[in-house]
Amino acid sequence: MLEIRGTDQQAALHQTFSGSISADLRAEDPQKTGNPAWVKYNEPFYERRVVVPIAGAVLYPIAGNRSLLYISLAGYVAVVLAVFGLLLLRFRLAVAGAVAAATAVLPPLVEHSSFPLTDSWGLALEIVAFAAAFLVLQRGRAWLLPWIASIALLSFVRDSTWIPILAAAWCAFRFRSRPSVELLATGIAAALPAVFAFKTPVRDLLALLVNQSQVPPDTSWSFILHKYPAALVDLAHADAGFLRHGEWYTAAYFAGGLVAILLVRSQRQSDRTWRSLLIPAALASLAYVMAAPVFSAFRLELVFIPAVAFGLASALELAAEKVIAGRGAGLASLRAPAWIRR
Repeated sequence: MLEIRGTDQQAALHQTFSGSISADLRAEDPQKTGNPAWVKYNEPFYERRVVVPIAGAVLYPIAGNRSLLYISLAGYVAVVLAVFGLLLLRFRLAVAGAVAAATAVLPPLVEHSSFPLTDSWGLALEIVAFAAAFLVLQRGRAWLLPWIASIALLSFVRDSTWIPILAAAWCAFRFRSRPSVELLATGIAAALPAVFAFKTPVRDLLALLVNQSQVPPDTSWSFILHKYPAALVDLAHADAGFLRHGEWYTAAYFAGGLVAILLVRSQRQSDRTWRSLLIPAALASLAYVMAAPVFSAFRLELVFIPAVAFGLASALELAAEKVIAGRGAGLASLRAPAWIRR
């Protein structure tokens, strides 16, 4: 953000990582934030994420150093509204509102949106992209513009751009229709400028992640492949411990939604499109998390929310229908016999 406002790169790095802004964090995290070698190694991985810093730079004259925090909090509001809007395309107001409210109090979303990070806006744009993708598939190419815009913005916010694009690829393969092919082609085209504008050293990033987020002694593929299985096991243990030690709501939210989207079926024609988008999205989200085998207190796992929210809404709708049907049967049994009514 400081660089965008005109500060020299080295001066901006010094002000951020050696100044008062990060004093407390350096004391708590001397191996990363307080380590100049770690800062220098990590810098290229974040250069592409310019949208949130640009927004922070615009807000800076009013909010100063808290600009990025306020942008992140605004992203949290955008996530809740986006979940609500996505579900309204398929479910009734009460169901959409209930699941959006459940998402609003999800501890990892609240926690990570309360820091000056890019995750909340990345998630909001991902959800908007899925809503736009559904509308393209169901209502035609008039909805390509919001799809393209959300993918283009997302590509400069987070590295999760390929989750909705991979879901679109599955739809293009499955439906083989003109809208599905256009969806995939325009999504790829919208994501490419960020790829060409900012080269991310993927191998260096993977070497860092499998080395417990410490600067690796080696960045070769053999080093990465050797370290990856242990890093994946450590991630599974850390996530299980995180959920086991009090995060029951988080566990129920994610597990319930993922199970529901796989098992709950309906007779609606549009659900075929939804499932074709969101089940591949869940699989792509799993690949996204496994590609970065580092514990994040379910920050990276937030990308599952579009699929999870839809699954929870499906389960809630089914439960409501069963309750209503049961009440109807009970009332019918209380009615007077036909010979008395006559």
